[in-house]
Amino acid sequence: MPNGLALASLILIAALVLSYVITLLLSLVLSPGHTKRKELKKILDNLELKGGDTFVDLGCGDGRVVFGVAKKFKNVKCIGYEISPIQLMIANLSKILCFPFSNRVQIIPKDFTKADLSDVDVFYINWGSNVPLRLKKFRKGLKKEKDVRVVEL
Repeated sequence: MPNGLALASLILIAALVLSYVITLLLSLVLSPGHTKRKELKKILDNLELKGGDTFVDLGCGDGRVVFGVAKKFKNVKCIGYEISPIQLMIANLSKILCFPFSNRVQIIPKDFTKADLSDVDVFYINWGSNVPLRLKKFRKGLKKEKDVRVVEL
């Protein structure tokens, strides 16, 4: 029979696994702007990135676009901004599994409208059709910057 510490550890591990499975299922159901694999392949094929560029996914969700770009373009810094705790957990777990010691791939838990995006070369946006007015204004501001490319779905 396990002692109290072993039992508590088993319960904690079971709770973590269960919460991860539940958040994974919820994120698949509730994700508003989910980039599908076919769309991701098209995006990656059409991206023109060169070494030293910085690619940012604004609202990266589970990070699939960030990780896809990082796998295809080895000399590009890839950053994803996300504020949803569920999506952050999934993206950070994926980063640990796919890019465990890489500094060029980052998932940042921050509101991108308050971030310094001055050194970004390419933005990716997949916000769906129901975009708040403040984000529409933010997106227009991105397009006015010279030498900045915005890729949208």
